[in-house]
Amino acid sequence: MTSTDQTDFEQLEAVRTANAALRPCWTCRGSIGGKEGSKLELREKAGPDRLERPGCVQARTAKDLGLLVLPAPNKRELVTALVSAPDDPWWEVRVLHVRLYPVRDRGV
Repeated sequence: MTSTDQTDFEQLEAVRTANAALRPCWTCRGSIGGKEGSKLELREKAGPDRLERPGCVQARTAKDLGLLVLPAPNKRELVTALVSAPDDPWWEVRVLHVRLYPVRDRGV
């Protein structure tokens, strides 16, 4: 591995770690930027509506699993959210999913 390759690898790992810490993939907890291991991963920013990395989305599609709907917050989480900001990177999406896909309509 050359010095440039090592620098690129270290940069990629740092970006991947930072992205995963901000809001990881719901399925594998990895970075939700571009395809893992690609240069695009360094530049592509995942939109706020992306919940999974591209590989997990493809696997879900291949298995015909349908739309990913996050679990509804429970009463304890809702009460806690009134007092302080939840320590959940998907909190806003979970609350949005409750509005868009009410629990009674989820077939759960």
